[in-house]
Amino acid sequence: MTLVMLAAAGGHDDLLRVLIRKGAKVNGRQKNGTTALIHAAEKNFLTTVAILLEAGAYVNMQQSSGETALMKACKRGNSDIVRLMIESGADCNILSKHQNSAMHFAKQCNNILVYEQLRSHLETLSKVAEDTIRDYFEARLALLEPVFPIACHRLCEGPDFSMDFNYKPPQNVPEGSGILLFVFHSNFFGKEVVARLCGPCSVQAVVLNDKFQLPVFLDSHFIYSFSPTAGLNKLFIRLTEAPTAKVKLLIGAYRVQLQ
Repeated sequence: MTLVMLAAAGGHDDLLRVLIRKGAKVNGRQKNGTTALIHAAEKNFLTTVAILLEAGAYVNMQQSSGETALMKACKRGNSDIVRLMIESGADCNILSKHQNSAMHFAKQCNNILVYEQLRSHLETLSKVAEDTIRDYFEARLALLEPVFPIACHRLCEGPDFSMDFNYKPPQNVPEGSGILLFVFHSNFFGKEVVARLCGPCSVQAVVLNDKFQLPVFLDSHFIYSFSPTAGLNKLFIRLTEAPTAKVKLLIGAYRVQLQ
């Protein structure tokens, strides 16, 4: 364990602040993938979590078990820590090694307040994404169903995003429908989320099952044609490096139909 991890695990905030001021790295990992933020969340230290997030701690790192700091906080039932993490861009839909989400851990530990907090946040993200799509296409595009739950990625956490998802095609595919992938640039302001599908874009390439997906518009890299296959799919998105960016990316795919 590094000194930062030891300070975080013990809730020694003054020492942690000194280490950060001296340039200590907050995103070091143990062999099992544990970070200082995961230690602080697991030990239920609210101010320690806040200090680490302010210092740029990666909120979506996973242990070898696949568990994140958010999952640890959900097990403890600390709604304040959960709030800090989701406002910092924690992805509520990440799955552990045993395919369990943060909401599963909250429900399993009977932390109903935290469960409802996450459910409300995910509903907000989905609504913002769908409203942004409708506004962008001026109601000319109907959204039929999502292909996978909205994912969240912070630009400062690295230039690559990847996820695995299972896809089950609908029995009756509406004529003239297709699937599009949307990468929204967004900012979180407390409970308010603002997203856009235009302007400067950080996406360089989208790869699905080792095949490049094409942008729908030549001058925009927010919207891509998307061709998942039945069963397990592997999505990879290459992004520009932005180690200090506070922007979050919301990533969603929908079956759509022109109206």
